[in-house]
Amino acid sequence: MEKFYRLTEIARILRVSPLTVRRWVDEGKLKAFHPEGTRLYRVPESSLKEFVGDEWWEELFASRAEEVAQARRARRRRKSSET
Repeated sequence: MEKFYRLTEIARILRVSPLTVRRWVDEGKLKAFHPEGTRLYRVPESSLKEFVGDEWWEELFASRAEEVAQARRARRRRKSSET
């Protein structure tokens, strides 16, 4: 199953503003869709890989994606322990 990213996740990974990512989507540079019943965008990993290019993806993206995922998990653990 393919992984999907939120625009804010992509912004953190690429170290740009979420508004920049939204502009790329609006301009058609980055392919995204709205899941049914929501207005939020999701970007398939294949579209993100195509956008950044294979070489950059292999060298840099994999490590940043893992950093973002770990940070997200840590925030969720902190929130759940506070409640």
